[in-house]
Amino acid sequence: MEKAFLNQARLGEFLGILRLFGELHGPTVSHDGVAAFAALGDASALRLDYGRTQIPPKKYLIPFREELLQYRDGSYQESQTNAPDMVLFGLHPCDLDGIAYLDLVFLGDRPDPCYAARRAALTLIGISCEPDDFCFCNDSLETTACDLFLTSRGEGFEVAVLSARGGSIASAAKALLTRSQSALLPTRDASCPIPPQDPQLRFSGNPLWDSFAERCVSCGACSVCCPTCYCFDVREYPGLGGGGTRLREWDNCLFVTHGEVAGANFRGTRLERLRYRFLHKYCGFSPLEGMTSCVGCGRCKKVCPVQIDLRELIETGRQPAAELP
Repeated sequence: MEKAFLNQARLGEFLGILRLFGELHGPTVSHDGVAAFAALGDASALRLDYGRTQIPPKKYLIPFREELLQYRDGSYQESQTNAPDMVLFGLHPCDLDGIAYLDLVFLGDRPDPCYAARRAALTLIGISCEPDDFCFCNDSLETTACDLFLTSRGEGFEVAVLSARGGSIASAAKALLTRSQSALLPTRDASCPIPPQDPQLRFSGNPLWDSFAERCVSCGACSVCCPTCYCFDVREYPGLGGGGTRLREWDNCLFVTHGEVAGANFRGTRLERLRYRFLHKYCGFSPLEGMTSCVGCGRCKKVCPVQIDLRELIETGRQPAAELP
């Protein structure tokens, strides 16, 4: 694996090179103080000291709303996905893992053409981060789910080339890079605890479930901000003059309408909806059953208005039954 070093003083020039490969986006802070991935019209807007963005980078691959097709007079025409080349800079390892999981979902045996078009046009450049009290990412996995990865080292960044596209960027920026002596792959910060991955989590009798369900307001914020939640609904919008449009929109398993089918509701209570989301996140569903999709970014705990932290449930689930509250 190729490695190089980029001095902090030359970061602005490096960003200029990245613009040759697509529209440059990265972490910014809005006027109201919210961290968000956005277009970098000016390099001074880049904020690499951010903790986490409110909305994860899944928005670049799964838009909140997208047109699938238009229909009229018994025929239809599929919509074409406009996917311009884009470079997404400054992704933390947890968000890179989130995209890697979405790739498994949407690029599997039957690839989603809309997702595939956007993913093919997206260049990912990761960067190391400093964990805070909300983080619980996994330090046992190598950070290779990107094209380039920058690890902060002293007066600059160690640059790891992890794909052919990353190699092309490094070649274009070779005048800015110096040789690196490190032979190690970038990994998680060792201070981050490992997220729970325990098959015994399929329990249902813990009293914390009831406590969480009583507090939960079904706002769905935890799912909206999760890097790997991908529930969607397909809706028909008929036109007044005949015909109509079919759209795909984000849905949310915490909403009471999510489980409604033909007048019945398969998950009519908040307790059922909480457990459903929990089992999906940590136990997986077919064909990814057994694979956790939690990347430990801490967004769900940070945004929850009633301070629900599923890690409490996980830790009590590991205790012997006699020790449970």
